[in-house]
Amino acid sequence: MSTLHIFSKPLSHYCTNALENLISSDDTVLLVGDACYNIKQYRQFSAALHLLKEDATARAITLSEYDVDIDYNQFVELTLTSQNTITW
Repeated sequence: MSTLHIFSKPLSHYCTNALENLISSDDTVLLVGDACYNIKQYRQFSAALHLLKEDATARAITLSEYDVDIDYNQFVELTLTSQNTITW
């Protein structure tokens, strides 16, 4: 895994054209906070898409079989094992 991209806002807050050029296929995307509402839209950027379990639960997000929810310990592990971390 090369870069971990952490998003906390809905996709409409960002310029999607720029994101397409900045997120590579081997990067991991983590959704926290209100970004969890747009999980379907964020899937276009990475097959390795994760949601912070506590944030998804607080927002009553129903996960599909393709969605990966992680807890805070796994969140920390992702940041430690990534070469780079970008918080948007």
